[in-house]
Amino acid sequence: MNPPGPRRVVIIDSGVDPMHPAIRGRCRVIAGPHFDALGVGDPVAGDKDALGHGTAVAATIVQFATADDDIELTSLRVFAEAPTCEFAAVLHALHHALQLAPALINLSLGTTSLRHRQALLGWLALAKEHGTRLVAPASYGGLACDPGNLAGVEAVVADGNVLPMLPELRPHGGRLLWFASPLGPRDAGGLRRLTARGDSLATAAVTGWLLRRPRA
Repeated sequence: MNPPGPRRVVIIDSGVDPMHPAIRGRCRVIAGPHFDALGVGDPVAGDKDALGHGTAVAATIVQFATADDDIELTSLRVFAEAPTCEFAAVLHALHHALQLAPALINLSLGTTSLRHRQALLGWLALAKEHGTRLVAPASYGGLACDPGNLAGVEAVVADGNVLPMLPELRPHGGRLLWFASPLGPRDAGGLRRLTARGDSLATAAVTGWLLRRPRA
């Protein structure tokens, strides 16, 4: 189970810029490694964000924090110059993330391939033992994707009819899915220049929402 202390979130993405005005002073950002298909490609690269995607995700998460919250974001990078990577890099990052004992892992990406399903199922069993929840999109490009399509994942659908800051958990297709706004924080100066949108920001909104409501 998660130890007492700061509320820890791991973001597996393109990195996080800790000096972005929507993030600076609102949480601690720890730069973790950059993972490639073979494992760790760069031991400390999580504060580099050439895409702006991970920074937008982080800004969306911390909008739920209050001044009294002790929030710690650890950035593990799998994207570099483009928002794509071999999914093996994501698996390496997920296994590393569990070692950090976070309450939540935000994974604003997925794969429509079934090749990694068994590995993901094994990882989800470990995450359950650790008391860590994974938040991920339920679909990509209109197609169901893993790991959001798997039981035990907090799966998210972007819904423009949902009010910002108020994600909704609803039954859909025989399971419970989160429906959340795809919009970024209103007070995030410069966020419009960042690249995340749609399911990516909806997933981050659910992570922020769950961060404020620890599992009983």
